[in-house]
Formats: sequence, C-alpha cells, structure tokens
Amino acid sequence: MSGRRFALVIFISVICLHFLLTILLKDYDSIPSLSGLSNRFGPAASEEAKEVEIQETLFEQNNVTSIPFLNANLSTHQDHISDNANATFVLLCRNSDLAGVLSSMQQVEDRFNRKHGYPWVLLNEEPFNEEFKRRVSVLVNSPIQFGQIPAAHWYQPEWIDEEMARDGRMRMMAQGIIYAGSVPYRNMCRFNSGFFFHHELLQPYRYYWRVEPDVKYFCDVDYDPFKFMETNKKVYGFTVSLVEWEATIPTLWGVVKEFIAENPQYLDPNNSMEFLSDNNGETYNLCHYWSNFEIADMDFWRGEAYQKFFDFLETKGGFYYERWGDAPVHSIAASLFAAKDQVHFFRDIGYRHSPFQHCPTGEKWVKGKCSCDPNDSFGVFISRVGLFRVLICSMIGLRLCSELLPQEMMTPMRYVVVVLALIISLHYLVSFTSDSYGRATSLDNLKKVVVGPKPESNVPPYKVPIPDDYYLHKNISSPQGRKANAAIVMLGKSSAMSRDLEATLLNFMVARNSDLNGVIVSMKQMEDRFNKKFQYPYVFLNEQRFDDNFVKRVTELTDAQVQFGLIPNDHWVQPADIDEAKATESRNKMMADNVIYGGTKSGSSNSSKRPYTATCFFYRHELLKPFQYYWRVEPDIKFFCDIDYDPFLIMQDQNKMYGFTISLYEYEATIPTLWSAVKEFIHENPELVSPDNAMSFLSDDGGETYNRCHFWSNFEIASLDLWRSPSYTKFFDFLDKKGGFYYERWGDAPVHSIGAALFAKKDQIHFFNDIGYRHEPFQHCPQGDAHKRGKCWCDSTQNFDYEGYSCLNRYDRLFE
Repeated sequence: MSGRRFALVIFISVICLHFLLTILLKDYDSIPSLSGLSNRFGPAASEEAKEVEIQETLFEQNNVTSIPFLNANLSTHQDHISDNANATFVLLCRNSDLAGVLSSMQQVEDRFNRKHGYPWVLLNEEPFNEEFKRRVSVLVNSPIQFGQIPAAHWYQPEWIDEEMARDGRMRMMAQGIIYAGSVPYRNMCRFNSGFFFHHELLQPYRYYWRVEPDVKYFCDVDYDPFKFMETNKKVYGFTVSLVEWEATIPTLWGVVKEFIAENPQYLDPNNSMEFLSDNNGETYNLCHYWSNFEIADMDFWRGEAYQKFFDFLETKGGFYYERWGDAPVHSIAASLFAAKDQVHFFRDIGYRHSPFQHCPTGEKWVKGKCSCDPNDSFGVFISRVGLFRVLICSMIGLRLCSELLPQEMMTPMRYVVVVLALIISLHYLVSFTSDSYGRATSLDNLKKVVVGPKPESNVPPYKVPIPDDYYLHKNISSPQGRKANAAIVMLGKSSAMSRDLEATLLNFMVARNSDLNGVIVSMKQMEDRFNKKFQYPYVFLNEQRFDDNFVKRVTELTDAQVQFGLIPNDHWVQPADIDEAKATESRNKMMADNVIYGGTKSGSSNSSKRPYTATCFFYRHELLKPFQYYWRVEPDIKFFCDIDYDPFLIMQDQNKMYGFTISLYEYEATIPTLWSAVKEFIHENPELVSPDNAMSFLSDDGGETYNRCHFWSNFEIASLDLWRSPSYTKFFDFLDKKGGFYYERWGDAPVHSIGAALFAKKDQIHFFNDIGYRHEPFQHCPQGDAHKRGKCWCDSTQNFDYEGYSCLNRYDRLFE
C-alpha cells in the first residue's frame, strides 16, 4: 500500500462517511449542506436575485383563487370527504420498503389526510405480502388498494438492444454515475414516465399526490391541495427544483427538439420554456422539478400531447441506452405542453427527500406550524450552480490529497487494521444513527432469524383496555367535556451535561441548534399523536434563559399555551456542602472503570458546579405549582401511535400515580450505595411505606438487595402530588444528604422508580402498553388490538418489553 494510495483510500472514506451521515442524520445533513453553507457565507447577490425573479415570474404573478383553509374546529370527517376532489395518493414501493412506507404515510396522514380521507394506491412489480398489507392498512381510515404492475409496463422491452444497453450502463459505471448499472431503476423511471397513470387502480382518478418511502413532511397542510389544483386549473405542482446530471441524459434534449419540430401544435403558447433553456430552446439547462414529490393532473399525462411525446421518447430507447429519468421527462412536458400559470410551486408544503428539502418561510412557516428550520432550504441559486462547483472542487481536492503522505507510511498489516477499524466503526455508527439498521443487526433480531420468533405471551390481567368512552371517535373534533389539571413538561439534554440526570434541561450555550431541532421533532410528534386533539399546555425549563429563536420556533408549533421558565440556581448547581475532592475522585474512578458518563461535568467555569438533580426539584418550580399531573418529553424521541384518549384522565379517574412505557436495569456501578441508603430510610421511617407497595418489582428477596429494576424516566406520566407528598419529600431529602448524586452517579430514574414503588400502591403504577414510544436505543411497540387501534407504524415484533435487559416481566408478577 503506497502512501498515495493510502491517502486516496482515506479521502474516499471521508467522502463516503460524509454522504452516509448526510442521509442518516438530520442534524448533520443541515450543517454541511450547500444551502446551510450558502446561508452562512451567502451566494452572489445578483445571481440569487436573478433566479428568484425567474421563479416569481413563473409562479407568483398569476391570478389564482385564494386557498381555502380549514377552520380550527372541524365538523365531521364525512363533510370533508363529500367535498373532496377526484384524487388519490400514489406510492410505488416494494415489500422491503415497509419501514420507509410506514414513516411516510404516517406523516402524510398527520399533516393532511386524516382531515380529508383521500384514498391510497400502492403499486409494486411483485405482489405485496400479507404482512406488508396488514401493517400499512392499520395506519389509515380511508380506502387503500394494493396493485401489481403489469410486466409490459415494468420490464425492459424485448426490442431494446441489450448489448447496446449494457455498453451504456458500463460507460456510466466507469463515470461513477449513481444507479449507472441498475436496470430496475431504469424500469422505474420508464414506468413513472409513461405508464403509472394507466394502471387499472388509477383509472377512476384524475389527480394524484406522489409519495415515496422515507420522506418527511414538516408542516401542517390545513387546506386541500387537490381542490386548489382543481379550482385553479393547475396541472403540475412541485416543491423542489434542481439540475439533472447531464451524463444521464446526453441525447434527451436533442430528441425533445426533434419532437417539437415535428409537432409544434402541441406547444402551449404561454409555455415556460425559459425554465428549461437559457437560449430559447437551443440547449437544455438541465433544470427539472424533483418528481419524488408531485401533485398533478393525470388527465394531462393521458392527453394527446403527452402520450405522443412519451411514445416518441420510447422509440429512442433512452430510458435504457442512457438513464433518462421521469423527473426531466415530466418537467419538460409540463413546461412545454401546459401554460406557465398551470405549474404551481407549493411553497407552503415543507418537504424533504434526502439530501434536499424545502422549508416554507414567513407566514407560511408560522401557519403550517413547521418543524423545519426556515434557514435550511434548498436554494434556487445553489440548485442551479453551486452543486457542480462543489463537486468539481472535491475532485480537485482528491488529487491534491493523494500527494501529501509518504509511501512508506503504511505497511500492509497497518492497512488491514485501518480498514477493519473503519468497517467496525461504521457498523456502530450506523447502528446508533439508523433505527432500521440497528434493529436488523441486533443480537435479538439475529437470534430470531436463527431460532425463530418468541411465541406470543398471554395478555397479563393488568392490561385492561382503556374504556371506549374515553376515546375520541372522530379524531379531528375537540374532546368532549373534561380535562385533567395537567401539563406537558419538556425536559431535555445538553451535550455538556451529565446524562445520568435524565431531567437535566436544555442548555443552548453548548448545542443550541441541535437541541432545538430535537425538541421540535419530539414536540411535533406529541402534537400529531395527541395534543392537537386535547390542547394541554407546555412548560419548558432551563438553567439559562431561552433565546428568542427557541421561543419563536417552539411557540409556533402549537395552539396550546407555552410557558418558559428559569430554574433557580439552588435547584440546579452542586450544593456547597459537597466535598468536591471526594466527588472528583469518584468521577475519576468511574472514568477509569469505563462507566458511561462517569466523569461528565457541566460547562461551568467553576469546577465545583455540576448539573444538579433537576428532576428532584422540577415539581417545585413556580410554573408547575398550578398543575397536578405532567407528561415528561425529551428531545429526539418517537411516538409511534395515535393517542385518541386522554392519559391524564385515566391517571385521574383511576387514581394512578405513575405511568411508564419502558422498564430496565440500572448500571450497578453508578449506584453502589443507593439501596443501602434506601434500606436505612425504610428502617427509620416504616410508616411512610405503602402497605400494598411494589417492593417485589425492586427486590427478589423482600428488600434485602436491589435487583436494579427501574422505570425509564425519559417517558413518565405522573402525579406531581406524589413527589410533593411528605413521604417522597422526606425520602429525597434523606438521599440528598448522602451526596450520592455527586459521590456516585445516582440517576432520577431509579430514584423516581423506588419512590413510586414504595410510597404508592402497586395498582397506582400504570404501564401505558398502548403508547408506542422510542428513546434510543430501546422502544415499546403496542401489540394486537392496541397496535391496530393506535394506527401504530412501529413493528410489533421489534419490542423491548421482554428482552433480557427489560424488567417488564417483574412488573407483570406484581399482579399474579
């Protein structure tokens, strides 16, 4: 391995890792994105102004009917269905795309379709399996159909010269073009270009909204885009436009010009040729609408002009001899055969298909309650110019980097070690950043593949279904009558703070943007799954003041009341009576023993200050004093299921004190003396322990030792009165004097769990088995009827409930 080749390998590895992180990490991809960099350094003003002017000319200077928004208080679902346009969603996918399909459909339903009930049509070149159909069907109340694509519409035609097509693929592969060697990709492009609208399942419909797996919709769509298209005689709608890779369509424009010369009658006199060409059609500037999102009129594709155009393209074989895509084909046709005012830019629909996104701005961003950053949107200037400049610069950099290292630097053995380290590191990186990859390669999943899935367990007696009269049956109307005295509390985490204190709060001094994005992700899901229907208030707490951007972004996500509070200093920082030398020695020992977060300290300049046990004080905050119940939410979590009943009312009506979704074992090295302190407290205060407590959840020998089971407190719905009670207050004060939060690493999760298990009755602790929830790396996914009723998009077989590290079986035994 020469030094030059080694440099080349390292450079390629870095580039590959960058693009992998761009695809997998939502926060990462916005940081080095072209639009993100352009926002920091700014493109040339004149160029940007020119591009914006083109867009404004094409799409804004038209007289269109105003968009009819839905009122906040909706009537019945049937009222909207009766007024729907003749339209459907179309999703082309395979059985293997299930996870991505579920994610996309769930977002479309949340953002728009739950209020309108438009049907879905899913198409596949092979039959959908029963598991796919079952998992997808449970997500929607509207009609859903599954269709198989006719072979003649999908596979490469027999008249294509395979040798010529193969030579074309080989040339593209040599050029490093994406999908260069893929025939199935070409099949898909050809099908989307000329055949999907002829499928028998789509014949009854006029309009369609194309959806793909693993896309994101950031904003509520409170009007009907289909009706907007119909009312304003639009034929094509898009969100992102960019330039095509020229090497994939070298002869396409020549063929287009040939068709125009032979069929000038099909050109609309008010077309948008200037979008496609900078010299009146002589050459193609490669601009196109990104067709993974399109809302369009299938009658336009079925019309004479487009049909003749597609048939003409088909005879040239460019879908297989080159790699013509449906995006430039659709874009060219819409630009030439429709009037420019019939092509619509849906600026108010926030959308992402990695690696590009469109995020609305201004009032559209506010009205849509968008979760995207309006400063991170795929800019027109960058889409036209910047991408290719960056790629060219990267190629030059690769050449230069190969000259930097001496050839004798790497021996063959060192090279092998480097490659293995890269592969292993990449595996763990992807495991942590990609849910689907992590689950697929987990030991539990591999075990299921080898020995088969575990048999279904009998439903424990405590899992009594929520009474039907607690549910909202329309899912769009406001709750009937009652609400509990409750609030949703956002408790976050900072990269500079101890993660053992799961209630340490958002600190924007360290990772402001990443924390904000995580909060928005969690809050948007909370709103979609639950709070749009129930309108409970939010309380945000922080040891430093929230900045104006945080307050603005968060407040505009919800119609509910939002309050922001500052944590008192004596509730946050390490107390003065803590022996810092002893605490430092303990942290150093934990670090030497490789205890996770064992040496974590805050970013304070005073080394004696560490994040204090805010969870043990949060209920004393002035903003929370009016409330009896709270629901704890953290950044970057997932709620998989619709929650169409009020968990707060269940807590209130059934006299519950503590609710959880995941239980597991604590890391013993973090709490070596905690149970001794608990036993000492019990011995001194036996009257405070509930007579029907849940000690057997905590201990297998009547309290002699602690089995380390606890409820994972990043999710908890609980009564603040439990923590305010004399029993828990005295218990916490006792623990606080021991100093274990600093001399060891006691976490709020075991402290809360022990407090609930000892000072409440066991039947006052509730397992919310119907709330689908994930906090990396564990999740709970409802089973059976609860999965169906909640329209859950998690895989019920991928569940932590009865894994070896879970404590749920011990909770079950409380009720035997």
